Amino acid sequence: MPGPIGLAVRGIAHGVRGVKKQWKERKEGPVEEEATDGVDIDESKAPEAEQPGNEDLQDKSKRQSYYAVLLLGFVFALDFTAALMSIQPFWYYIGGGGHENLYGLTFGSYDLTQMISAPILGYFVDRDFGRFKSAFVIAAIVNGCGNLLYAFTALIDHWWSMLVARLISGLGAGALSLGAAYVTMVTTMEQRTARLGSYRISQSLARQLGPLVGFLFLGLPALDQEGGNSTALQVFNWYTMPGWFTFLTVVVVFGLFLYMFTNPSKENGHIVTKDAGKEMSKEVYTFFLFYLPVHFGIGLAIWAFVSNLFGLAAGQFHIVSDQVDNWRVFVGLGAGAVGGAYLYKNLTILKGIRHAERYFLALSPCFVLCAWLLTISYQGATDVPPAGLFYASAVVMGIGISTYYASSETFFSKKLTQYHCEGTIAKFIGLYAIVSAGSRFSGPLIAGAVTRVSDSAGNVNTPDCNFLNGDQYVTGGCVLYNIIPFFSAMAGFTFLLIVSVALILLRFGSYGMVKGQKVAEHNETSMELA
Repeated sequence: MPGPIGLAVRGIAHGVRGVKKQWKERKEGPVEEEATDGVDIDESKAPEAEQPGNEDLQDKSKRQSYYAVLLLGFVFALDFTAALMSIQPFWYYIGGGGHENLYGLTFGSYDLTQMISAPILGYFVDRDFGRFKSAFVIAAIVNGCGNLLYAFTALIDHWWSMLVARLISGLGAGALSLGAAYVTMVTTMEQRTARLGSYRISQSLARQLGPLVGFLFLGLPALDQEGGNSTALQVFNWYTMPGWFTFLTVVVVFGLFLYMFTNPSKENGHIVTKDAGKEMSKEVYTFFLFYLPVHFGIGLAIWAFVSNLFGLAAGQFHIVSDQVDNWRVFVGLGAGAVGGAYLYKNLTILKGIRHAERYFLALSPCFVLCAWLLTISYQGATDVPPAGLFYASAVVMGIGISTYYASSETFFSKKLTQYHCEGTIAKFIGLYAIVSAGSRFSGPLIAGAVTRVSDSAGNVNTPDCNFLNGDQYVTGGCVLYNIIPFFSAMAGFTFLLIVSVALILLRFGSYGMVKGQKVAEHNETSMELA
């Protein structure tokens, strides 16, 4: 049976094969044009069927560049959660003595700096598309430095070193928004569901399978809270190995990226987004006003849950009592992510269901709501629910994450094309990334401030509930403090978000004519959307 890394690689390889299949089909025959939402297209004005060449990623350098961006995005996303299996117990180990409530800040700090770097990189690239490669290179170097510092956290033996390491790594991960901007620039609307969907699915898989990186290193000698650990053990242990793993992965992928990626330009045929001098529709700002706050809320609901999975498993469900049990925390999340990715890819890329991202955008928050509802302690704060409820909640959350982020970014990207935002794509994708990162920062921050693994009175590291031993956890007297009010509130909040998404799709779901757009321009855009 393949391990977690093998499953991730297989998932991406399967997605790439699906994309190659589409390329082959287009090369062998023309693509039929379809009318779009309520619009009759004049066939005499329809463009000729696409022929193999640069405009359909047939050019070798364009294909290699796309795969390079796909690979780098996967690694950056993997970095975000590679330490997730061990970071919460590591924090209780190294951040004890009054800093327990700062765990949420430390976990979310990765996205705090990503919020800063994403718009800066977007502005940098929008001024000159020839800067794409330089921006990616700088980001990879910064991210690698953060991971290297994380690998020495136990040796430094101060809680702030973990916080600083996450802050630095997050700065580099701001390049994830550049990948989405790149795919938007080099694809037509027709191609984007597959291309951008594959880009986002690979990241969703990486983020959900990333925690299983810790599974690879289970069984390493444990750190002793009383001291006496050798320097070698402080540098190489179960807690710090995810830092070493992601650092080395970034180094390898960095070398491949330098070889494979070519800066996009109209001269080399990479950029296919039309720019006929059309004025950007002002309605894009109305769309931002309604869509981005809802996107923030859904991300907050997702990452408040995911960042607290260890606390939920150990504190409330009591399925973790030893270091080697930590795989149980994230196995369901990984399985759900793979299942959600397969479902999305099968319906949108292989089956070719037209504009299927809109259906997934409406459905995916429902999975998030189910995860919250399944884990509420209905029998009281000290009740230990059946373990099956925990695994089920993790699976449905994994499905929700895979399908939501792929559909949301594809929908957002298509709206930018509809509103003629060609000259500001990287900047607006950067804005989307700010909101995404802000939700990933805020979710863990709020969950960590409100809940914690403690006894029923809220006391931490008591004789009946503590994580002071590096590989043995005392959880018999533990609860997840404030689980009932917090999880109930989050379930209600998520339900309101589901209603909001439905209303947004009613208002902005069509890719048809926007206010103030001439019919001739609308027909031209509609044919791209078919």
